[in-house]
Amino acid sequence: MKHYLNFKPSILFRKGSSFMLKTSLIILYAVPVSLAVFWLYKYYATSAVNSFYRENVAQLDSRISETTGAVKKMCPSPEDIDSSEKLYSDYRKVSAVGQTSWTTLFSRLERLAPAEMRFKRISIKPDKLVKVSIEGETVRLQHLTGFLQDLFSEKVFSSPNLKSHNRSKSEGADVIAFSLEVDYAGEKGELP
Repeated sequence: MKHYLNFKPSILFRKGSSFMLKTSLIILYAVPVSLAVFWLYKYYATSAVNSFYRENVAQLDSRISETTGAVKKMCPSPEDIDSSEKLYSDYRKVSAVGQTSWTTLFSRLERLAPAEMRFKRISIKPDKLVKVSIEGETVRLQHLTGFLQDLFSEKVFSSPNLKSHNRSKSEGADVIAFSLEVDYAGEKGELP
């Protein structure tokens, strides 16, 4: 009796489709090759642009040096600039004084000062703001402190500074003579 061995499997599996094989080959070979071609194209395009700019940078440098020379010839000297700035600053100070409404300043000071206070001298000095120096007399110290508080509360006055005050006799009565300085910003639209 002869026995035959059958080595064939009893269940047959499908062989894979050729579509899967082609897709795998495309992924393995075609994609890297196309990426390499793309990067080569980018490299040569970038190198062409760089060589174009390298050729033209010499022309640009020569034009920049010509323009810099022309600008240096037209630029005024530092001494001229300093004198012009000083002249402009002086003009601003003088124009600030010229644009100050003295009527408005005096009426505001009169409204703030108590009836027992009298101004002997008011002078101004132009600066970034107009500096007003006031010398006057009052009969009581409370009037002077009230006047200073009113100056602090006003928006157009800033930095009131009582320079000095002393008690003396004038016309048989005690009088407090004072001297103060205050910065005056002016009314809206009055100063530049």
